Amino acid sequence: MFDIGFWEITLILVLALVIIGPERLPGAARQAGFFVRKARRYIEGVRSEVESELDIGEFKRMLHNQEVQINELQQQLKGSMDEVKADLPTSDFLTDVPAHSFHDEKKPEQADESSSEDKEPADTEKTTAPDEMQASSTVSKEKP
Repeated sequence: MFDIGFWEITLILVLALVIIGPERLPGAARQAGFFVRKARRYIEGVRSEVESELDIGEFKRMLHNQEVQINELQQQLKGSMDEVKADLPTSDFLTDVPAHSFHDEKKPEQADESSSEDKEPADTEKTTAPDEMQASSTVSKEKP
C-alpha cells in the first residue's frame, strides 16, 4: 500500500522524539496505534461489505462458466462448418468469384450453331415435325 522503507520509519521516529519529547512519546505512539487499528478495521469492514454485496467470487465463477460454454459452442460451430464444407461439392459457392447460372450455359443446339458459324452457312430451312407435315399435307389435299 505505502512504500515506506526502514530509513523512512527511522526518520519519522527521530523527528517524533525531537518534536514530542521523550515524556509524551509513549502516549502518542499508543494513540497513533489506536487510530491505525481503527482505520484498518473500518477499511476491512467496507471491503468485506462490498465483496458480500457484489459477491465477486460468484461473478468470477459465472464468467468462467460462460467462457467455457462459449468455447464449447465455438468448437461445435467449427465442427458443423467443417461437416458442411465436406458435404458441399468443391465449387465457387462460398467464394467471391461470380458464379454462372444454368441460363448462361449454351444449349447443345446453340453450341452446334456457334461451331458451324465458322464453317460455311448451313441450310436455313426450318425442319418441321412429322405431325406438322401431316397437317400440311391434309390441308393441301382438301384444296383442289
